[in-house]
Amino acid sequence: MKVSLPIGLFFLTTLLAQLSWASGVQDCDGLSAPTISSEKQVTCAGQPIILKAAGCSGTVVWSNGKTGSPLTVYPSQTTTYTAYCQKDSCKSASSNALPITVTIPATPVVKANKTSVCLGDTVTLTATGCTGNFIWSNGMLGASIQVQPINTTKYTATCRTEGCVSCFADDVIVSVVGGEPLLISATKAAVCKGESSTLAARGNCSGQIKWSTGEVGKSITVKPETSTNYSVFCASSVCKAVESTLRLEVAPPVTPVLKASKTVICQGEEVVLTAESCNGAVLWNTNDQGRTLTVKPTQQTQYTAICVRGECQSSVSQPVVISVQSQAPAMPVVAAQLKNNCPFVTVDLSSALQQKAAEGIYYEARMGNSPTSALVADVGAISENRTYYLFARNANGCYSAPAAVAVNITPCDKPLAVCINNPATALITITERTTIGNHYLEGKIGGSASSGTWSSNGTGTFNTTNGLSVIYAPSPEDRQAGKVTIRFSSDDPDGAGPCQAGSSLVELKIDANTDRPKEMIGVNKVVKSWKRLSTNLFEIEYSIQVVNMGANDLVEVRMVDSLDKVFNNGAVIVGKPSVVVMDPVTNTEVKWGLDTTFTGRNGNYELLIPEECNLTAGQARAVNFKITIDFTNAQDSVFYNTAFVTALDMNGHLCADKSANGNWPDINQNEDPTDDAEPTPIALNTLRGDDKDVFIPEGFSPNSDGINDFFVIKKPTALKASVEIYNRWGGIVYQADDYKNDWNGGLQGALTTGTYFYVIKLSDGREFSRFLTISR
Repeated sequence: MKVSLPIGLFFLTTLLAQLSWASGVQDCDGLSAPTISSEKQVTCAGQPIILKAAGCSGTVVWSNGKTGSPLTVYPSQTTTYTAYCQKDSCKSASSNALPITVTIPATPVVKANKTSVCLGDTVTLTATGCTGNFIWSNGMLGASIQVQPINTTKYTATCRTEGCVSCFADDVIVSVVGGEPLLISATKAAVCKGESSTLAARGNCSGQIKWSTGEVGKSITVKPETSTNYSVFCASSVCKAVESTLRLEVAPPVTPVLKASKTVICQGEEVVLTAESCNGAVLWNTNDQGRTLTVKPTQQTQYTAICVRGECQSSVSQPVVISVQSQAPAMPVVAAQLKNNCPFVTVDLSSALQQKAAEGIYYEARMGNSPTSALVADVGAISENRTYYLFARNANGCYSAPAAVAVNITPCDKPLAVCINNPATALITITERTTIGNHYLEGKIGGSASSGTWSSNGTGTFNTTNGLSVIYAPSPEDRQAGKVTIRFSSDDPDGAGPCQAGSSLVELKIDANTDRPKEMIGVNKVVKSWKRLSTNLFEIEYSIQVVNMGANDLVEVRMVDSLDKVFNNGAVIVGKPSVVVMDPVTNTEVKWGLDTTFTGRNGNYELLIPEECNLTAGQARAVNFKITIDFTNAQDSVFYNTAFVTALDMNGHLCADKSANGNWPDINQNEDPTDDAEPTPIALNTLRGDDKDVFIPEGFSPNSDGINDFFVIKKPTALKASVEIYNRWGGIVYQADDYKNDWNGGLQGALTTGTYFYVIKLSDGREFSRFLTISR
């Protein structure tokens, strides 16, 4: 049947068909519009959102020009998405509209109650303008915090609401304008009478630097006639003046103390002389100068030195006398080369000697051409192709020139095992009873042996059956028997071959009395608490517990902790530690012999006065001390600390122990605290209460120099970490669900140097959030 169309409708249909043909896409009634959705419709700026489209049999085309499903987008502001389905030249109608709401927390406003302070003053920082949680750039939390900056410091904060991070607040700068003591240095700490020294003062001073001499300025030159104290302070109307003092000693140079590498030598041998304690130039009686002098005397000679500084000189040192012994013995006469005779695959190096040693002369075989070279271990079974050296040595320890012997081992068709000429040996060398009734055993292997094992005919236990040293703990049956036989055996060098393992036996007498006195002292150490005083200033409290673990009283308890050997490499101990003694049973403070001179620095390491510190059997004391550490210039991130304790038992014998890291000295519960020594660690960048197993750096430097190029999180290997990094505008710049310590700040699209914010979530539920710095 033929259908007629009105003329106008015919032309309109033709025009639409031509337009559709020109664009290449047609709206087809049979192509359905897709339905789009997402897992969530509210997100933070820059967070990934996965868009999905259903019901499209062709290609999904999104309103942002992207194609495909699913599609991951990163909206930075609230955005509505649509899509249509395209198949060949057909295009569907538009999908439903999908709005994604981007939540951007309000940028907080931070203020300080004062922006110019003296050292030690407290500043209150407040943050407003956001309903979430405030996180400050120094790691503190809350809408209001108090800080005590030790130098001019910049503070900012961010606001976190429902998982979203705001832009960083505008910085508040708190300037420290004074109040701290100036540092004095002298070009010469000791001078002669009338000699000059320049004193310089360094530090933060907003006023005039005034000296005790009445002079003003950063440096002065003085010529004291006698030892004098010089002081300096910053005269300022803003902060109270704090005076610093330096003593300039007027004294002649210190007399050198001479030492010699040896005082008895063989003729032709060299000696190195060293002068110590001189605070000037060293002048020897040989007219040589320098702190060290190498000499080769041919007869007994006396050496002295003086210390010279400017016009001054010290008194003459105590002499060092170098005695010259007999002539060195003649070089051994040897065969220049040794070869093996098959089927033997070794040679006896002593067979190279061509003459018998004279009376009082001994021969030694060494690996190198110096008397200090290593001795040859198995002279009678040399199996290595190389040159060895034989020396003659007399009773005075003088060595001859070396005689070289080249060893050439030729392979054999049917060689004998090396161990035939060099059998394995084993020997028990030490059997000592420990303070708790166990036995310390030590063995030695030789020949072709490479390892050793231990066994017994008793029922006691070894702490290990392999190795050269073990501890044997007798059983009750061993104690009843009163003895036990210990066997130390080497390995069998050739397995099923003709050689055998070496073996050694020893019978131990076992004390049947298990109730004998066990005099022991144990010590453990923990980080009791910490708190952040300012950005890089921390107060750390350690607790050292000392316990009398024996059956009788201990006297003269001594406790040593050298803090400046722990907190070094840029970390600085500020002020003097505060120390108290506690009874760990009642948790009350008790009186004990505290040494009030303890600073933990410069040799003042003693915490106790031994004469005033005793412990009855089973008694414990806890010595708690707080120290303040400035980490501003620290090059290390983790510091390990060990305490040392000694005491005298009822027989005057010394008991000693190194601290264990924990709450009890005998962590492994074997009744011996001496084998539990382990340093107590603390990480400066992650002082986060109980999270001592996690270390998160405060920054890194991705500049491809091979040092600190990656953001490295240290955590238990069983835990996974998700990481989100935000810029100062609250936008996410890096995200990883299972972080592998492989982020370098994006070297291709590198993030600029500056401050960023991170949120790290561990798979055990813990979460960490604070600021970090990227430096390039």
